[in-house]
Amino acid sequence: MPVRLLGTARTAAASAASAVYVGRGSPYANPFRPGDPSPSLPSRPMTPAEAVELFALTLQGPVGRRYAERFAAALRGLDLVCTCPLDVPCHADVLLRIANGPSSARPDAQRTT
Repeated sequence: MPVRLLGTARTAAASAASAVYVGRGSPYANPFRPGDPSPSLPSRPMTPAEAVELFALTLQGPVGRRYAERFAAALRGLDLVCTCPLDVPCHADVLLRIANGPSSARPDAQRTT
């Protein structure tokens, strides 16, 4: 089963075709970043979990579902590389579930708590 790995685009490139970089600067990057103002409490910075939750939520709408389908097709069976520490929530976990979960693993089922 594919996993999330810590690394950079260079790390992913060194692993040949078995891994894809999904961090900042890639087409799979999360546009929501920890530290940006929280949409629920603008006076507070967003946590990593909130950034991942927002990413998952964006994949639920009509446009987002199309991206989720494309991401799943492109990333199925591959390890995903991101710069997020492995002990914090990361959007790569959402992408892994979408790409490799059962057909019932829809983006709206990807909520983190």
